[in-house]
Amino acid sequence: MKNNESLIDRLTRKKILVIDDDPLVLKTVRDILGESYEVAVSRSGAVAYRYLESTHVDLILLDYEMPGEKGTSVMQNIHKIPFANGVPIVFLTGAADSKTVAEILVLKPKGYLLKPVSKNKLLAKVEEVLNEKPKQDYWEDVLNDLPQ
Repeated sequence: MKNNESLIDRLTRKKILVIDDDPLVLKTVRDILGESYEVAVSRSGAVAYRYLESTHVDLILLDYEMPGEKGTSVMQNIHKIPFANGVPIVFLTGAADSKTVAEILVLKPKGYLLKPVSKNKLLAKVEEVLNEKPKQDYWEDVLNDLPQ
């Protein structure tokens, strides 16, 4: 806990769970979001499920390409956990091919960020989702960001 941060502030911070098999991504995202949010990390869907069975989070950032279980499967399994059902999920992934994007979009996540993502873009998407102010042309932006 930071010196100038009260216990009340810390307890009322929004909690974000980042699920990604890459430790560098987990560290980077934790560093970016950690000043404003409580950030927990998981290197697999299996670990995330156990965590979500006992801990409430306000947002999940989820990778698509992980060993053992794809992000789409992780998302579907998270929705089966009563404590986590309804938690918004944003994909944060390097997967940019049209087949993968279509597979993800069918599940209607709250967002799709392509790695590497800028600090500003990550913070803007997190704030947007946590404040439930969807950007009207968001999906158009996603498609424009994908390699042609």
